[in-house]
Amino acid sequence: MSEKIIDVSTFERGGIEFRSPLHLVVKSLDQVERRARLVASLRQGKIGRMEHREISTGLWVQCTLEEGRVLGRENSRTFEFREPRGLAPVGDGKYLLSDVNRVLLVDADANILKEYRHPFFAFLHSVSYDSRTGKFLVISSGYDCLIEMDLQGNLCWEWCAWENGFNPTLEGVYLCRSADEAEKLRAEGREVVHVDPQKHQEYGLMTSQRSNHPNSGCYHPADGNLVLATLGHSGEVVVIDKRDGSWKSVISGLRTMPHGIQPHKGGWMVTNTLMGEFWILDQNFEVTEKVLTRNLPGKPEELGENEWLQAAHPVSDGCFIGLDANRGLILIDMNAKRYVVYAADESWCIHHLVLDDR
Repeated sequence: MSEKIIDVSTFERGGIEFRSPLHLVVKSLDQVERRARLVASLRQGKIGRMEHREISTGLWVQCTLEEGRVLGRENSRTFEFREPRGLAPVGDGKYLLSDVNRVLLVDADANILKEYRHPFFAFLHSVSYDSRTGKFLVISSGYDCLIEMDLQGNLCWEWCAWENGFNPTLEGVYLCRSADEAEKLRAEGREVVHVDPQKHQEYGLMTSQRSNHPNSGCYHPADGNLVLATLGHSGEVVVIDKRDGSWKSVISGLRTMPHGIQPHKGGWMVTNTLMGEFWILDQNFEVTEKVLTRNLPGKPEELGENEWLQAAHPVSDGCFIGLDANRGLILIDMNAKRYVVYAADESWCIHHLVLDDR
């Protein structure tokens, strides 16, 4: 099956609206500085954090979109957290929210009802909830881990990339959670780092030190034993079997730092972040459509050909909202062949979107 290329820049601008309430997760309030760092790192042929930095303040935003209005604190409801990235509704007006190195169960007023911790929680990214089992999957990018818990706080499953074929790092360094394993590898003449979470800050290893930087994940809707994850360094999506930790690559050809793997209409969606596009795939992970946003106007000139489409989310039949770090929130109506760009506070680095389920 040949894929269909859909360039949103060929659509008409305006003439559509989306008024349903949304939740946005703003991971930090330094988007202008992040943009400059991205350009600098890409010029060096690298991507991701290479130096230690302080934890940033981020926001959980409850809002509606209005064309011509800049979305900001003055016209939305906001709550401050430390570098939040993941948000998942669990029902009854409650949500799971990631906050650097912990997951919080919160109500719609941001009251913390329960806190979940794990020694290898660091630089947390996506959180997915499985209503079939009452369990949630956390992508702990800081230590290349996937960790599953139930709402009572019991550890149900964990998977570390270092222990499942993703060792050494791109720099040839072996990472180990076990001191014994580290000594064994050193005896073989390997360069090894025994990773002790007590000796690292809340974001864990720096991006450039990680094995493959998993950064989004979800449950397989047809098989509760399977989970999927995007791998930031290798630019692929893998399916992992929770029963034995085995995995296989099911989507390749993405650039580094893809995001947003999620089920969609019996198939899948994933965002090719650095290319400014999202892919729609069938149930067998064959690409059926590539939707391009990179040719839209409105990007700062200093970015040149660089793009950062954080993720794209389906919001109704044939409609998607793309979270473009350099343009804003892009509403795309595939049926009407129209789009609208909603501007947001230029300091907001928007990472995730969830429809209000109330």
